[in-house]
Amino acid sequence: MTTAEGTRSTPRIGELVYDLEREAMGRVAYVDTGGNVAWVKPLHEGPEWTALPEQLRRAPDGER
Repeated sequence: MTTAEGTRSTPRIGELVYDLEREAMGRVAYVDTGGNVAWVKPLHEGPEWTALPEQLRRAPDGER
């Protein structure tokens, strides 16, 4: 996941994120043990999807 400072970090389970590739918000459901892939659940109905940490950014308070 990319932070506001541009550094890469591993997303945390339960964290609200914005997927830059899909242009969608969701909540992190699972992260593989190496921190290389995150499974994200949509905020509403729909299937989970996988995302690379660098595709994700933390959702700012105004987007929650």
